[in-house]
Amino acid sequence: MDNILSQEEIDALLSAFSKEEDAEPAHIKGSPETRQIRLYDFKHPDKFSKDQLRVLEMIHETFARSLSPWMSSYFRIPVKVSLDSVSQLSFDEFFSSLELPSVTAVFHMESQGDRGIAWMSPDLASAALDRCLGGPGRSSGKARELTNIEESVLRGIMVRILDILGMAWEQITKISFTLGNLASGPQFAQITSSTETIGKIDMKVTLGDSSGSFQLCFPYPLLQPLIPRLAIERWFRKEVDLDKGAEISKALKERIASVEVPVVLEIGRTTISISEFLDLGVGDVIKLDSRYGKDLIVRVGGARKFQVRPGIVGRRLAFQVNHTVHDKGGVLG
Repeated sequence: MDNILSQEEIDALLSAFSKEEDAEPAHIKGSPETRQIRLYDFKHPDKFSKDQLRVLEMIHETFARSLSPWMSSYFRIPVKVSLDSVSQLSFDEFFSSLELPSVTAVFHMESQGDRGIAWMSPDLASAALDRCLGGPGRSSGKARELTNIEESVLRGIMVRILDILGMAWEQITKISFTLGNLASGPQFAQITSSTETIGKIDMKVTLGDSSGSFQLCFPYPLLQPLIPRLAIERWFRKEVDLDKGAEISKALKERIASVEVPVVLEIGRTTISISEFLDLGVGDVIKLDSRYGKDLIVRVGGARKFQVRPGIVGRRLAFQVNHTVHDKGGVLG
């Protein structure tokens, strides 16, 4: 019975043990090994260095600056595009963050076997469609599946955006981006494994009174062959090419020169009722608002551009331009 400890002795022993645990050994406290320890998540390895992310940021800042004037001209309202962030994360994290249904486009990079994603938020897609179809450019506020006509319109927009993206990447290497699938559902967008690291480019687009997000997803295997070119030292060591501006200007002129626009000579206009239209027959005469001997209007892309005098050249009808009309309307598809 003498070996049995009293309650006071048990409390004293427990108190002594707790003091020993709280006491930190002097050789461990403040040691270099302790200060150098940092957390590392093996599920999300950093494959892009900070310098490489910085070069990606520079490329897409150029892309944003080029995209703003083109979208302003295309939609005929002020459009501002700004780069929000460049980051790396897993494909599963990126895909889980997407708001669906939305415009999800898969693109291919020339000479590369892998694919990337260009994603447009529902608000931005809705505003762009509203503007293209004759509206003021307002978002409907409701995410929904695209119709065949809406998909065709957005496909045309996305093709032009990828062309401008390719021009921005020419600072690193000459490369082209081509559009693959485009739809509002995620079924076809599983372009890589869920754990693969991707570079995410997040941009904000303000279209008139509406705004939304435009994102690019570059899987690491897609950019891996270009990694040596994403060195910050290589970027700043590039020699200044005095003829670069002239080359870019020439390339833009060549691209614009190949664009086809509709040119229409408008003989005149008038307004009639539906009943009058239904009663029209052979031999009926419709009085127009134009006057004999006066200049007629030529529309380019739907906009009034020239005052002209009609005539004949050989066996063909023709017109002679007399004056230029300054009209900001029209759509140069």
